[in-house]
Amino acid sequence: MEAEFKNFKEIGIYLNMDKPDSPALAEKCIDYLIRHGFKIALLEGQIKYPHECVVYYPKNLFYRKPDCILVLGGDGTLLFVARKVCFYSIPIFGINLGKLGFLTEGEAGNYQDTLKNLSSGDYYIEERMMLSCSIKKENESACFYMALNDVLVKSRGFRMMDIEAKANGSTIDKFRADGLIIATPTGSTGYSLAAGGPVVAPRANVMILNPICPHRLHDRSYILPEDEVIKLEFGDREKDIMVTFDGQTTVTITPQDAVKVKKATYCTRLIRLNQMSSYDRLRIKLSSEY
Repeated sequence: MEAEFKNFKEIGIYLNMDKPDSPALAEKCIDYLIRHGFKIALLEGQIKYPHECVVYYPKNLFYRKPDCILVLGGDGTLLFVARKVCFYSIPIFGINLGKLGFLTEGEAGNYQDTLKNLSSGDYYIEERMMLSCSIKKENESACFYMALNDVLVKSRGFRMMDIEAKANGSTIDKFRADGLIIATPTGSTGYSLAAGGPVVAPRANVMILNPICPHRLHDRSYILPEDEVIKLEFGDREKDIMVTFDGQTTVTITPQDAVKVKKATYCTRLIRLNQMSSYDRLRIKLSSEY
């Protein structure tokens, strides 16, 4: 159990502006939190709220300044914010305006009950493992990218690829497949699950190596320990290789570029209520229609 939510002074609210219901929900959340003594932080360029307890931060401050951030949107919105705030250890809490909502904790229809639990300190902080991917192009410095769900490698033309995966210098396997997913336990219920990968408990510190539509029928996923460094190598004939992080940020590389994936130093800190276990959430979400 972490410090109680009521000890927080400033709560950031991030909106997915593509969700038409998010501004109205944001105003309701702001009203509730201000009445309970909290200061509210909003990102410049989102919504305007006429109250002295509301401050507006530019992007370079918003993701590091509040004591926690309330995310209004779906899992994609939360993934975006998670990659921004992980460097500052800021806990985040999602209210779902999307479909399934594996990562979001509350639902828009009962936002008052959710905020009531938060303001009374009835929650805990769950730390989720993240991935760090370094991409080094010839004669350039390495660039680093973060992912909470997964790192995906595919061809831009969606053609079959030759990919060799190594762990700490030893070859894991040589895949001929439509692509390769390296997922965290959090990401095991995302694209990796759709590609036939296993469900992994979110608090486990492992990496999932999962080929997409492999040519060999016996190819299966690999579960690797957290201290492995995965290096990916590609056949010389490959071109227009895409590396995507959480399905949101994409980098195009060549077969000569060096790609390494490992457990990140940083983690995502999710605020969870004491109402539903991860197994209950998974069972309910996977059986729901949307």
